[in-house]
Amino acid sequence: MMKSKSIVIALIAVVAVAVFGYFMMKPRLAQKSFNQGLTLLDSLKYKEAYDKFDKAVRLNPSIADYYYHRAMALAGLDKNSEAVEDFSKAIAIDSSRFDFYLYRGVASRKTNQPDLALADLNKAIDLNDSSSKAYYERGLLNAAMMNFDQSIKDYNRSIELDGTNLEAFYSRGQSLANLSDFKGAIADYDKMIEGSNATADAYKKRGIFKLKIQDYDGAVKDLLVATEKDQTDKEVLYNLGDAYSNLKDYSNAVKYIDKALAIDPKFDIAYGIKGGALLRKGDFKAAIQSFDKAISLKPDYLKAIYGRGICKAFLKDYKGSIVDFTKVIALDKNYTQAYYNRAVSKAILQNHKDALPDYDVAINADPKNSEAYYNRAISRINVQDTKGGCEDFRKALELGYKPAEQMINIYCPKTNN
Repeated sequence: MMKSKSIVIALIAVVAVAVFGYFMMKPRLAQKSFNQGLTLLDSLKYKEAYDKFDKAVRLNPSIADYYYHRAMALAGLDKNSEAVEDFSKAIAIDSSRFDFYLYRGVASRKTNQPDLALADLNKAIDLNDSSSKAYYERGLLNAAMMNFDQSIKDYNRSIELDGTNLEAFYSRGQSLANLSDFKGAIADYDKMIEGSNATADAYKKRGIFKLKIQDYDGAVKDLLVATEKDQTDKEVLYNLGDAYSNLKDYSNAVKYIDKALAIDPKFDIAYGIKGGALLRKGDFKAAIQSFDKAISLKPDYLKAIYGRGICKAFLKDYKGSIVDFTKVIALDKNYTQAYYNRAVSKAILQNHKDALPDYDVAINADPKNSEAYYNRAISRINVQDTKGGCEDFRKALELGYKPAEQMINIYCPKTNN
């Protein structure tokens, strides 16, 4: 009996030693698993890294870095909601680490929690105001919140701290473009493109910005590079067509727009741009076909409706042009060019009385439009308002429209001044 009791005591002692040894080993086992996770994380093997960090957390749940790195692995797996939870656990253990707040802010931005993200990024900057990454991420957040002025300030600070961060130039360029500062945007894209093996998207955007400032040659060069890098981007192709159209190279304009339409046969804006190119070329019937297609896909496509009205006027379908210009005005009462061209079509149809209010709108919107004064003068003369007509002819001449001089000699004798 004594012998059996001794064996039991010995077994208990062995188990106790083993258990004690295990608990003593847990921190070392946790650290070993954590170190393995770091290697995997550096290799972008996020799932395997997560498993190692998860094991480390289970072995030793009191270490903030274990939660932080498990969160980083989750973020790499695009599991940002879960990552936020782990970042929060890390912060609960150690609230002094700026990077914990920084990356929780990034994960919160990606889960559409802008207020929480902003609070975290502000805290990260408070803890470390020399972090280029923190300012860059806050810039991204402000841009997503449409606070472009503030985003630019953040990108500026990020670049001051780290001028090698080409993504900051790229993102600042985007914000500048959103504020219509296309020259500033181009300058930033210049730096990014010169400093890296730039993507098709970078050349695409710089090309579009150049198109906005009417640097059509520069736009063509950039957009051609973009097409070489990616031949499947319909936006590159139609913008390239638009640039060629503005250079009056209508063959290439139609060629590249047709390539865009081959990729997406329902690309309404491409039909509109193609119609514009054909209008400039003088192929009005073909232009109307393109505008018709654009409008069938997007019934409120103002530029297409307006362009079709212009084509109809050139083809002497003045009634049809008036219908289109009226549709434009119904959709946008501030589209003053439609008033002017509707007035011209009405006047050609001898409907001078109805043309006058349209000329009034056009002139009020652009008081230096010499042709509008000239044409209103003709309509005024035709409704027996000779005095008003002569005033308009003189104004047109004052603004430099020379044909008005002959009309003054005919209709406005000096005795009637």
